[in-house]
Order: sequence, then C-alpha cells, then structure tokens
Amino acid sequence: MILQLNRTKMPRLKKVFKSTLLVIACLALIYFTTFIIRKIRVEDSQKIITSHFNINYSGILKTEANDISKALEANYDRIRKELSDPEHNKISVYIHPTQKDFNKATGLINSKANGTSRGPLAFHLKYETWYNSVFPQEMKKVAVHEFTHCIQLNVLVQDALSKTPKENPSDFDKEFEEKFLKEYPQWLWEALSDYEAGMINKVSVKHGMKNKPTLQQLNNSNQIYNVGYTIIEYLVSKYGKEKLPLFIKSYGDFENVLGVSEKDFESGWHKFVDEKYL
Repeated sequence: MILQLNRTKMPRLKKVFKSTLLVIACLALIYFTTFIIRKIRVEDSQKIITSHFNINYSGILKTEANDISKALEANYDRIRKELSDPEHNKISVYIHPTQKDFNKATGLINSKANGTSRGPLAFHLKYETWYNSVFPQEMKKVAVHEFTHCIQLNVLVQDALSKTPKENPSDFDKEFEEKFLKEYPQWLWEALSDYEAGMINKVSVKHGMKNKPTLQQLNNSNQIYNVGYTIIEYLVSKYGKEKLPLFIKSYGDFENVLGVSEKDFESGWHKFVDEKYL
C-alpha cells in the first residue's frame, strides 16, 4: 500500500518540479529582456535644468530623471519655508547608475550609500532599480532626503557667516567644518532629512525601537534610518514646526530651544512611538 502511494506521488512531484522550473525560466526571460531593453533606452550624460536645480544624469531613463526633478521642485518651497532656508544659488544634482560610478564621483571608497551631499549646493545619488539593488529605495524620496541635507548645511553656514567678523573670514571654511563634524548630531542630520522626505516604515520603526535606543546611541547606529522620522515627528507634534530652524542653528540644543532636557525628550519620544507605532 505504501509503495503504491509513493508511486502515485512521484508523477505529481515531477509535475510540480517542472512547473517551478518553467516559472523560474519565464521570470528569468522577463528579467533579462527588460534589462536589455533598459540598457538600450538609458541616457548618456544628459542634463535637466529646472527653476532651482541643475540635474546631471547618466545611465538611467529620461523618465526617471524627470521624476527626480519633479519631486525636488514639488518639495522645494515647502522645505525651505519650514527650515527658514536663506537664499542660495541653484543646487547641482548628480545621478549615477551604479555603485562604482557613484563612489568614483564622490571619492567614497567602498561606500554602499545611495546618496551624499557635497556642501549646500550639490548632492549625488546612486539610482537604484531591481537591476542594481536587491531592495531598491524610492529614489524620489532619497533625492528629497539629500536635498534636505543641503538645506541644513545652508542654514548652518549662513547663520555662522552672520556671526563671523567680516575682517577675518579666511579660516571660516575650516572652522565651520570642524565645528559641524564635532557638534552637529548625526541623529538630527539624518532624522530631519528622513522627516522632510517622508521616509517612514512601521515595520522598520518596530525593529529600530526594539531596544529603546537613546539619541546618543543613534549617532553611531544605522537604526537612525529606521526611526529617524519619528523623532522629528514627535518634536513637531509636541513643540511646533517653528522650532525646527532654531533647533538646527543651535546644533540640537534641547534646553534653550525646547525647554526640556535631552533625557526627558527621549522619554516623551519613546512614549509617542509606543502609542502610535508599537
């Protein structure tokens, strides 16, 4: 009886196996066909000029570059208003098709980043698709994220310049860079950019908040990308959006800007996340 049952199952297993192989083969064919079509259609060294951005791109589709430009322009006035960004020149955007191209252009050795700012007036992107990333990011949001880094820098630079004696500006760049790297919190740098770009995922928040991280811990942890949005969301809901420019200029001074200690802010933020996300 057992032998008879096994003989009955064998044809079924073979049929399932063949069906699985057929599905895999079809998916592979679709993947490589669309990959080849994409390779034919991508643009080489093109530029899109908008009201506020000069977008340089290569190795991606024109429609993809247009989507980036539209997302940036759509968020330009809103973010600048929310962060009290002073006037500045157009921002240059450089979009690269691969990690190798991105790393070569930015000088970031062995980097796996998909974006980086280069001062207040420039940033780079590695354009992610299913062809060069297992879990591609939503590139319109990544672009707005990097744009917000530029805005943060412009706010800080212009504020520092307004306090620098005009008769002795020669060491400004070096002194500003040293102060920024030493004092500006990494958690604030990333959290604010995630907030303005709308980069939030409830599953990621649950994972990132599992051990109730402190802000100091987030200065040296990739978990900031999972929970950063919620920090600024809490700050805005509790203290008001008008505090954001002051908080940037103060390098994250809780006492003077928000009238609360960092520890008490953390406690309120943890409670806020528990009630809304966990």
